[in-house]
Amino acid sequence: MRKVKFGIIGTGAIAARHAEALALTGNAELVLVYDKVGERSAAFAKQHGCKAAATFEEFLASDIEAVTIATPSGLHAEVAIPAARAGKHILCEKPLEVTVSKTNELVRACESANIRLSAVFQSRFSRSVQLIKQAVDEGRFGQPVLATASVRWFRSSEYYGNATWRGTWALDGGGALMNQGIHTVDLMLYFNGDASEVTGRTARLLHKNIEVEDTVVAMFKFKNNSLGTLEASTACAPGFPRRVELSGTDGSVLLEDDRILRWQFKVEKPGDDEIRKFGLAGEGLHGGAGDPNAISSEGHRRQLTELADAILSGHHLTTPGAEGKRAVELICAVYESARTGTTIKFL
Repeated sequence: MRKVKFGIIGTGAIAARHAEALALTGNAELVLVYDKVGERSAAFAKQHGCKAAATFEEFLASDIEAVTIATPSGLHAEVAIPAARAGKHILCEKPLEVTVSKTNELVRACESANIRLSAVFQSRFSRSVQLIKQAVDEGRFGQPVLATASVRWFRSSEYYGNATWRGTWALDGGGALMNQGIHTVDLMLYFNGDASEVTGRTARLLHKNIEVEDTVVAMFKFKNNSLGTLEASTACAPGFPRRVELSGTDGSVLLEDDRILRWQFKVEKPGDDEIRKFGLAGEGLHGGAGDPNAISSEGHRRQLTELADAILSGHHLTTPGAEGKRAVELICAVYESARTGTTIKFL
């Protein structure tokens, strides 16, 4: 099988997960890395068995077919747009960008260049998530009633201090919601559809030296007429698994990280007992509730495999750029609501 040649832009903590994931795929390989600090590029290349580009221009002029973006969030468009114009397909870390306008610019650039843009939402690639999505699509919940989620995570003061871009509006785009909670926002949208209105409130309860929130609560009304809440924090020691719960007039499920803890419907179907047995086991796609370095690379491996397959065979993407845009739009609406003290309504 031919392997798609990948390069990585940026050598921060998440770049190592990208390299690990690429090493485990059967249809992709890491061949090049670029970081604006040459010493970091060289060290990363040595560790992961690839070459280092001396300049961004050299990186873009190479024969790589795709790139992964692992820079600070507020610099994603700055490197992804030139990569798209150079004909490179893109896997971009979350969020796609830190504002709606910059996100739109990035998505449009990829569309204009006929480039595949995959937004990193690796949680969608777990079997548990796919089983829940299938139940939603089959109408097993009846009328949706409540969609609730909790991201009670913990980050130390060193986490913010060791990388000065973290906790800033310009480069992080937000705090507990934009950085840590965005995967859960994506799952709520994936399962329950778009919101029609949102009200949000934010606070800094532990991390007083950052610009953005370390705690947020949002209340939603969805276009399917259900209601929902989301709470996210990096101040809840020692950090707890993410939880997403869906309830309807005909059934309810509870997802904790990648484990299904509840799977109950008025009308049972063959296989439900097996799903309940499987769900308690999970797949090891843990989310780093108390330690950002504990995030598994398996979800990235699955998403990179899909992107490489799409490049080779033309298959669809589970998380195209439009999906990444939806999450940024909703998060920015929560922040606008918190800033103005108003409810934000969507058309």
